[in-house]
Amino acid sequence: MVIKVLNYLLKGVFWGSTIFIFNVILLDKIGASAIYLLRDNLAFQAIGYLLFGIALSLSQIILESERLANAKKIIIHVLILVCSVLFVGFIFGWISIKSPISIFAYILQFAITYIVIWIAQYFYEKHQIKEFNNALKNRDM
Repeated sequence: MVIKVLNYLLKGVFWGSTIFIFNVILLDKIGASAIYLLRDNLAFQAIGYLLFGIALSLSQIILESERLANAKKIIIHVLILVCSVLFVGFIFGWISIKSPISIFAYILQFAITYIVIWIAQYFYEKHQIKEFNNALKNRDM
């Protein structure tokens, strides 16, 4: 279990770092005003991205639980992610507490991203199962 947690922890650091670098490059290229938030507090913002990546990655451990029903696992997973998004967003200034629209926008963005990832994962696993079944059929011939 410790190795699994460390594995997810490292994946979180990897994805947090990757997304941070991607956002810095993207915001710099498009000339967005948000680049100043990153440039002025680069180390602080990098820590935020790392913590966010770790929270997202560690929350996947819930999905591997065999004790809970699938619906409960997904609900718990989503709640952990939403709380992480809001907590890290407020702490690191990505979401303005003064603006309910910004909170709604982040939750909406999160929901759309979550749904897209689940759909992509569904079709990827469906494709993998189809390939596996074809390999079994060819093996039996």
